[in-house]
Amino acid sequence: MDIETIITAVIGALGGGGVGSIIGWRAKKRQDEADAKKKEQEAKSDQIENIEKMMEKAYKPIIEDLTEQVQKLQKKVDELEADKDRQNRRIEEQEEEIYRLRAIIREVRPDLVQSRRGVNGKKAQRNPDGTFAKQREEAPTDGE
Repeated sequence: MDIETIITAVIGALGGGGVGSIIGWRAKKRQDEADAKKKEQEAKSDQIENIEKMMEKAYKPIIEDLTEQVQKLQKKVDELEADKDRQNRRIEEQEEEIYRLRAIIREVRPDLVQSRRGVNGKKAQRNPDGTFAKQREEAPTDGE
């Protein structure tokens, strides 16, 4: 046998098997990477499920309790606002009634009702035409 034939046979065996093994090796590597990614995604989804369960157990009761408190407080605020509105309407009605009663009393006995200008208005200085006089502040002298 000739050395060339042996070398050709060895190269042929190595070449054919080498290409096949390289293709097989690359396919196996891709499959292993795909499996690793799949396992990693499964682990992440398990982590997410565990976090959701933990939040469900820990935070949901707190959120429900706070929501209930907010609803109670909102109801109380609504009641207080309605009460305030009723009080304001009643005050307005009473002010109107007082105004009407004072007008009636002023017609019957004007001496019983104070002037609308108030007590200070009676004592304030007036101009000859009856309007209020401006009060002047005295400027400080240099000697003081």
